[in-house]
Amino acid sequence: MKFKSAIITFIAIFLLFGCGDKDKNQGQNQTKDSNISQTNQPQKKQIYQDKITLKLLNGQDFALKMREDNGINKEVDDKKATLFVFFATWCPPCRAEIPHLNNLSEKFAKELNIVAILLENKGTDEISDFVKKNKIKYNVAVGDENFIFEKAVGGVIGLPASILYKANGSHAATYTGLVPEEMLEGDILKAVK
Repeated sequence: MKFKSAIITFIAIFLLFGCGDKDKNQGQNQTKDSNISQTNQPQKKQIYQDKITLKLLNGQDFALKMREDNGINKEVDDKKATLFVFFATWCPPCRAEIPHLNNLSEKFAKELNIVAILLENKGTDEISDFVKKNKIKYNVAVGDENFIFEKAVGGVIGLPASILYKANGSHAATYTGLVPEEMLEGDILKAVK
């Protein structure tokens, strides 16, 4: 009888407090309370000084450096705003976002780069199949540099997560969660001006 009581007490405590980090759980609860989180103020972070070269699935490189003002300097200044979208193939909201990002990629082809940052270790063939199956029409970055870039921007607390930079490299907006296409479009219009 005492054994059953001990097990029930243990399970109750486990369910009540969980087994994760308190700060991490608070961030997760915040994400659950609101599906979309947007801020115009990027998270405070230590500036990553080295050049980051994202390896795109199409074989090209997308090189950049982080700035002290939380912006970015792209190695190739193409005069375009850039939307980085952090995702994983197992993430249902990430997959749901693909058609909307395709629409925005086509609509703003001359003013906007969309770069999807894969945050999982998958082979190039597997990701190529995922891109074909989901008809992704924008760039997808693969490789270890993705994790370095994710840390350089201050980390992400949930997927999908997106960061929008203006054409001059200054930070425009940060999003956590699935973002309505109209909301992204409004912010992109501001960022490309």
